[in-house]
Amino acid sequence: MVHFNVGFQHFNSFADITLSLAQTLDKMGIPISVEPSTIASQISDNSTTEENHLLEKWMNTAPSDLFQIKWSHYWKPCFLKELKGHLNLELFAINYEFAKNTDDYDYWIYDAVNNLSHKLAVSQYSKNVLIQAGCPSDKVSVMPLGFNPLISQLYFSRSQKNPKDVKYILHMTNSFDLYRFGTDIAIQAFWEEFRNDSKVELVIKDGGKHPDVIVEYLVNIEKQFGKFKSRIRIMPKFCNKAELADLYLSADAFLAPFRGEGFAIKILDAFAAGLPVAMTMYGGPTEYANADNCYPIAYDLIPVGKCYDTQNLNLRNDPHWAEPNVQSVREQLRKIVEDPMRFQVAQKARETANLFNWEAAAQKLLRLMRELF
Repeated sequence: MVHFNVGFQHFNSFADITLSLAQTLDKMGIPISVEPSTIASQISDNSTTEENHLLEKWMNTAPSDLFQIKWSHYWKPCFLKELKGHLNLELFAINYEFAKNTDDYDYWIYDAVNNLSHKLAVSQYSKNVLIQAGCPSDKVSVMPLGFNPLISQLYFSRSQKNPKDVKYILHMTNSFDLYRFGTDIAIQAFWEEFRNDSKVELVIKDGGKHPDVIVEYLVNIEKQFGKFKSRIRIMPKFCNKAELADLYLSADAFLAPFRGEGFAIKILDAFAAGLPVAMTMYGGPTEYANADNCYPIAYDLIPVGKCYDTQNLNLRNDPHWAEPNVQSVREQLRKIVEDPMRFQVAQKARETANLFNWEAAAQKLLRLMRELF
């Protein structure tokens, strides 16, 4: 039996990933339990009846003391949870790396390096950060995540588009952390490259609750440079997995000029949808992305700027991440719209995504538990 010491009172990536992994293990016949908690409305209202019944069942199942899993994170609801299993595992993801390790680390990284739980890094990048911070390499394993399976189920029912149709470029962001997702760079590069082209549209899907921040940024650009013909649409609506799958499959391309990512399921979802993807070739997504299956955006390493982590942690040891080159973003934007080879590149991306599904993640977890127990 596997116990996830994870609550579902808030909808976030931790809850979403835990649900996908637990559900996959359940289908494989592995008994599951989760921490009893209230369930966020975004989860209960947008889950299937089967998923809601599973959550209720798992919460009413006594926790196993055999295998226990939680998320390693500085958020107190995660950080303060205790694991009491014979084998304790912590899922770990990070969006930046450290230039040195001569100072004391913040309490989160210090704990992740020094506690007795085995770490499940979601990417080789995240594993390397832990090792460079002093965590023994035999205390960290890599367990990549999976994409939204509804994308594959709906993929072949997608209607073929007229090549003369408007090109929709999708950018996924979160208004709580716009800078990390590179939304400012996405807007700037799109404006500079397509300012006089009304046939191309940038669709910004906001997963946060402050789309007005994005609107304000657009207004400031127009005040500075004047009105432009290119179209930018903001989608602040919460989407369930089916709606997200449809959103990916209705797009023509995907733009991700991020500064830091630990894995980025949203980019893997774009791969699975068969979209040509322009993305920063840095961090966790290099677990599945390469120069053959996407359009790499060049970058420089810079100190970590304003983001959710710097607002909540006293980061030390010169944390740094990527600063995408705007000219490179413009060039790759143009390619995902006009490159005659973009469909072949997108097909390679889709083939790659099929290797990163939740069944593969669950099988990897089971193998690791057998090896470590």
